[in-house]
Amino acid sequence: MSDVTTTQSIKAADTLVSGEFKALGPAPHYLGDEIIVMRCAETINEIFPDWTTRSNLGENTYLPFDVNAPIELPRRSSMLKSYTIDPPITETGKISSKMMARELCDRRAIPSVIFCSPDFASVETAHLIKSYIGEKCGKIRIEPELSTLHKAAHVFFVPDNFKALGYGIDKKSPLPRVSDDVSLSELVSRIKRAFYELTGKEENALLIVDPLSMMIISSFFHPIKVRTETAVELERRRSLSSFPALSNFTCFRVGGNSGSVISS
Repeated sequence: MSDVTTTQSIKAADTLVSGEFKALGPAPHYLGDEIIVMRCAETINEIFPDWTTRSNLGENTYLPFDVNAPIELPRRSSMLKSYTIDPPITETGKISSKMMARELCDRRAIPSVIFCSPDFASVETAHLIKSYIGEKCGKIRIEPELSTLHKAAHVFFVPDNFKALGYGIDKKSPLPRVSDDVSLSELVSRIKRAFYELTGKEENALLIVDPLSMMIISSFFHPIKVRTETAVELERRRSLSSFPALSNFTCFRVGGNSGSVISS
């Protein structure tokens, strides 16, 4: 990796004097050399841990028990098992995703491509953002190696399922699927490699990932320690409390269009 150099966005940021109060007003527009990393919208199991019981979820049954519960669920094999480990987003999550899409439009940060983890919540979030923005938004690319939910990989929806649901998923070959029983340290290395590979090919990209992946990517740029000596699920719990739904940060391409290093 090369040293950090100045880009348009960094120059714009340098014009702001830190430590001084500033008048409230519209947020500045993006300039086109940014890459946005975003956590998926809130999932129903974050709000209602017992949601599968309360909704009487089964192969042929689902009863929305709260206004924040999804009105309906796409059918998939082994409904209870699949949705327990790969849950949908809430109705609030759907509204929030559209609000985030509106913010991207207001900031002129229309993604040229949306890279997302293959879990249902991340793909739902990506689909809602793309649907709100419309044709100007780039395609959704599902990238399995951005995911930390490898133990749920066997129940993930496949592209044909998403096509049947009306989701505009790009059919380009994704990165190799993450294998099961991978250590947290290896997972960090794989996500880092995938992140730099993907962002090195595209500018003005939006990445939508699961909470633990969000924490891992954030640690590349911020003083956030991923405790690689602990179990994956323990760090996942910490990421859920550290990174709220749709939390995000922006990083910048270094060296212009040909640069391969990203700096927050």
